[in-house]
Amino acid sequence: MTIKEKADKLLCETGLLSVLRTYGEPHPIGSYRMDMMVYNDLDIDIRNDSMTLEKLHDLTYYILKTFSPTWYEAREEVNDEGKTVWFHGFHAIFMDELWNFDLWFFDEETITKAEAYCDAITARCCRTPSLKTAITEIKKDLLSQGLYRYDKYTSMDVYHAVLSENITTTQTFLRKHPLPII
Repeated sequence: MTIKEKADKLLCETGLLSVLRTYGEPHPIGSYRMDMMVYNDLDIDIRNDSMTLEKLHDLTYYILKTFSPTWYEAREEVNDEGKTVWFHGFHAIFMDELWNFDLWFFDEETITKAEAYCDAITARCCRTPSLKTAITEIKKDLLSQGLYRYDKYTSMDVYHAVLSENITTTQTFLRKHPLPII
């Protein structure tokens, strides 16, 4: 079973997608949408122009009860564009494997931009399958080295390197994009 197939099973069996539909229109994005998952990570944007703190708390209750997360965070924040956004992030075990979930409540414009970004990458990779191979291999290599995480290298870093700089190997990626020495 592929990681995406496991993700589909998780979304169905836990009822997460159905529950999210009660809060808005869920849009799985990122590696799931582009079929480039290299680890158990789901990013879902939910269109909801009327989120409230009460709804955030209700969803928190569902997540805690259903998933018994090993880590959990929920917050309301104002993004760089001055828009209020809502976030749920958590880690949970499903099928004996750790999963990361990032649930963002955004407006339609923000979600449309995210989907267009993902779809443009997918289209390029369909035209040139070696790009998808390079992206997934670099992501896997970085993951195995403990370098594929929000505070090191992200998917966005890899997509940019492969698609804009024609980088196709992890060695070249690391050479051209060294992490700062702390």
